[in-house]
Amino acid sequence: MTGRSHWGAAAVLGVMLLSAGRAEAGPWAVGRGHYYSKVSYQYRRSTTLAAPDGTIFDIPTFNQQDSAAYLAYGATSALTLITDLPFVRSSDLHDMPDELSRVTGIGDVRVGAQLQLGHRGPWVLAARGLVQAPTGDETRGNGLLPTGSGAWEGALALGAGRSFAGGRGYAYAELGWNLRGSGLRDGLLYEAQIGWSVAPRLVLAANVRGLEPRGEPPSALRPGSFVGTGDGVAYVTYGPTAIVRLSAGWGLQLDVEGAAHVKNIAAGTVYRVGVTYQR
Repeated sequence: MTGRSHWGAAAVLGVMLLSAGRAEAGPWAVGRGHYYSKVSYQYRRSTTLAAPDGTIFDIPTFNQQDSAAYLAYGATSALTLITDLPFVRSSDLHDMPDELSRVTGIGDVRVGAQLQLGHRGPWVLAARGLVQAPTGDETRGNGLLPTGSGAWEGALALGAGRSFAGGRGYAYAELGWNLRGSGLRDGLLYEAQIGWSVAPRLVLAANVRGLEPRGEPPSALRPGSFVGTGDGVAYVTYGPTAIVRLSAGWGLQLDVEGAAHVKNIAAGTVYRVGVTYQR
């Protein structure tokens, strides 16, 4: 692989750390007439590219900055409607010579719903379904710095969670299936979080989530298009979360994510800050 193809692949694959970004999780419903909202900003810097076989290559510095809005609204006591909008997706590859300028645009929107299936004691069970529309542009930066995947995608997941220690702690786990159009391989999704209220206004949590593709690679990729080049992306991300409860329903959330078992993606630590409001 030439240096030029290394850099182009890094730019393309850099957006694939879940194309819509990380949405809120957990099986708990927000409640009828209530809502939870969040506006977030995240930054990722990468100098390494993981090939489809997991081989790691050095690449020029790749910076990605995303801003997103998330809303969960309680249509009923058990049904929560979800919207996840990455309204700014900005990528910049410092290739030499600098042939690719920074690209900025909207990402791929996700909408869906979560249904709380029941609860027994401290345990809660829920199912979630999401549809991702190709509202981003897979052709930006000559197809090397896209803002979306160019394919319809979706996810189905089943999750369970519980509180413990008199409500001071909580934990949940989810297992699901990532559905991808345009001939791309589907994959196994998983996520878990455990948290503890260390102070009246501070919650600390630990997270792990991942994607593992399943099935045979597509026999052919669409030439000149981003669709297909993101096939076979795999990762396990992990890291801490801090949630600060402010007054009158406002809050602040800080996340740091590292990555392991990466394939077909430009890997780097993600730093995220979000402002939340709920009622």
